[in-house]
Amino acid sequence: MDGPALSPRELLILHQIEAELGSDLELERELRTMRPARLARLRRSLVARPRSVVVVIACCLAVSFGLLGLAVALRAPALLVAVVAAWGTALAVLLALARFTRRARSR
Repeated sequence: MDGPALSPRELLILHQIEAELGSDLELERELRTMRPARLARLRRSLVARPRSVVVVIACCLAVSFGLLGLAVALRAPALLVAVVAAWGTALAVLLALARFTRRARSR
């Protein structure tokens, strides 16, 4: 703890509060089953990743959705192959980035 230690009276009050909260079964069930919102989970997941990985994924998504839209509009199967190639390239780049960052951390 950064601040001063709790006094004996404050510790007693804290233990009483914790005991009351621990005996509340409904609160315990709600806390145990509580799930964060999907967008909050996604945000935490993206923040935890290196920026380069997030940029590669975002670019790959943008390109692949653009190619997919063109493939549907123009009815061109070659563009569907381009979507698959874009995702394959992105996966290869992400694997290379993962290996590079792992090596950099171990040094």
